[in-house]
Amino acid sequence: FQAREAAARPALALQPTHAGAGLGLAGMLGWVSAMGLGYMTKAQCADAMPCRPALTWKGKPFKLSLCIHSANLPGHDGRKRPFVSVSAGEKTKQTELGDWSQDRGVWSFSEVITMEVCQSDEVCITVACSQQYDLVVAQLALSSRCVGEVCVPVASVLQRLILEDRDIDGMIYVTPCIGFDLIRDGVKTGRAEISFETKQPPPCQKASDLDPLCKLGGCK
Repeated sequence: FQAREAAARPALALQPTHAGAGLGLAGMLGWVSAMGLGYMTKAQCADAMPCRPALTWKGKPFKLSLCIHSANLPGHDGRKRPFVSVSAGEKTKQTELGDWSQDRGVWSFSEVITMEVCQSDEVCITVACSQQYDLVVAQLALSSRCVGEVCVPVASVLQRLILEDRDIDGMIYVTPCIGFDLIRDGVKTGRAEISFETKQPPPCQKASDLDPLCKLGGCK
C-alpha cells in the first residue's frame, strides 16, 4: 500500500489544480492591464501637458521699447504722411504722423513705443498712410493703406542687446539702429530704421529645461 501511495505522489504533483490555473490567468490579466494603464497614462500626459520646448521658451513677459527713428519710402506719395503701427500678441500701438526731412529724404518719427512681449513672440511693424480727403470744411478719414511691413522675432532682438549706461536712467540694454526692409505683396517698398531697448531682458532658457513633471518618465 505504501509503495503504491509513493508512486502516485509524482503523478499528483504533475497535474495542475484548477485553483493554480486560475491564479496564473489572473496574473496574466493583471500584467496586461498594467501595460494598458501605462500606455493610457503616457497618452494622457502627452495630451494634457506635452513636453515641448515651446512651453519653456514662452517665458515671462517683459517690456520692450521700439524706438521708431525714420522710414524711407521711395515710391510713396509725399502728400500723404505715413505712420508706424506696432503689433505684438493682441495689442497694437501706433505713432503720430511722420514729418518729412528734406535733408535726409526720409520720414522722421522719433517716437518710442513700449510693448509687453515674450521672447518667443514676433513684433510686426507696419508703415501705413491714412486715406484722407479735404472737403474744404473738414477732412474725411478713410481706412489706412499699408505701405510695407516686417515681422521681427523678439529672440533675434535679444541677441543684439548690449548694456549701456544712461546716467540718470541707469543701465539699459539697447541695440544699435537696425534697418528693416519693408515688404508689401512680396515686393520691397521701403526701409525702416528702428532700435530696441529694455531695462531687464529675460534670462536665456535652454530647450532642455523641461517641466519637472516630464522627468518622471510619463512622456518623452
